[in-house]
Amino acid sequence: MATSQRSGLNFDPDKGTLDGSPVDHLPDHIRLLDIQLPNGGAPQRADWSPDGKRLAFLDAPIGDLWEYDLATGASRNLTTTSALHGGVLRAHHLTNGDIVMCAVAERSADDPEGDRFRGELWVLQRPLGTRAPVRLGESCWEGVAVSKQSGSTRIAWNQSTIDFTKMPDVITEALVGKSKILTGRIVYRNGRPEITDRTVALDKRDVSLVTPAVEAQDFRSLPDGDADPDDELIFSAYFHKGGQVMGVNLDTGAIKDYAPTSLLFDEAEGTDPAGRYTMVERDFAIALSPGMVDIWRLSLDGSGTFERMTTFNHYKGFGANNPVVSPDGTQMAFGLKVEGGAEGEGDGILLMDLSR
Repeated sequence: MATSQRSGLNFDPDKGTLDGSPVDHLPDHIRLLDIQLPNGGAPQRADWSPDGKRLAFLDAPIGDLWEYDLATGASRNLTTTSALHGGVLRAHHLTNGDIVMCAVAERSADDPEGDRFRGELWVLQRPLGTRAPVRLGESCWEGVAVSKQSGSTRIAWNQSTIDFTKMPDVITEALVGKSKILTGRIVYRNGRPEITDRTVALDKRDVSLVTPAVEAQDFRSLPDGDADPDDELIFSAYFHKGGQVMGVNLDTGAIKDYAPTSLLFDEAEGTDPAGRYTMVERDFAIALSPGMVDIWRLSLDGSGTFERMTTFNHYKGFGANNPVVSPDGTQMAFGLKVEGGAEGEGDGILLMDLSR
């Protein structure tokens, strides 16, 4: 996926019209976290701890995993002493405080850029930063979904043959390649994590025969009366009608499109723990590839209603990405996107007060 806007139809007349940086013009309910990292590291891809007191984040698209204490402002590296020399691609807290990672053990000398699509699942156990991560024996592609329901250790991950860094191969892979979402549960045997109940929850062809790829985002509870709190998996269907926010019922397999009338690029990101909405990366345009995206809130009540949360891409060369909602639903952490970097890359983490 490209990092700059391709030719297409733009429906936001204010996009790219302002000079300067959105960070210099923040409203009162948004603040930039003062996170200083060595060696030119850039905070990105935040994830909330279960108690809402800390953020885990990366210092590069494939980098070290860090932790930021919201009360003290202190940061510490959680993976610098581990045997994981390749780098972390994604990191998400389980409700028990352990962290599930999609990471690479070693970087490829021949194709380092393509490493972002060659991850494996690992678990970093508490006390964080003191133990070597445990390999789970599953490949992972792009993001990982982790249940936020108390006591649940259910996760979802993606497996795909599509590498968006490879042109023109990506076009062929989009048509005939594989892309599926799996679910499982993390269990601990003699203190060591492993995956059980491995199940294919969704194949891209369950959406349509021409859907290029699917990516898991978050679990959601539904009032269905059963004891399992992880009833629905919110996922993104890339380039399906532009890019769709969808859900698959994990009991019935039924698929729901939560923005059926939208032809824009919509990518699900952080879902409200109460299941009322999901935050979406959205480019208010119809184009072959997404441009500088902003963050919108999409209601999950079936109405398809969007509410714009940021206007960062009104500034030339900027956008906002990777939103995640705090466990109590009162705050959103998200990334500052600067044009020119890799897709999904950030250059700082901000907090938005959602109670205002």
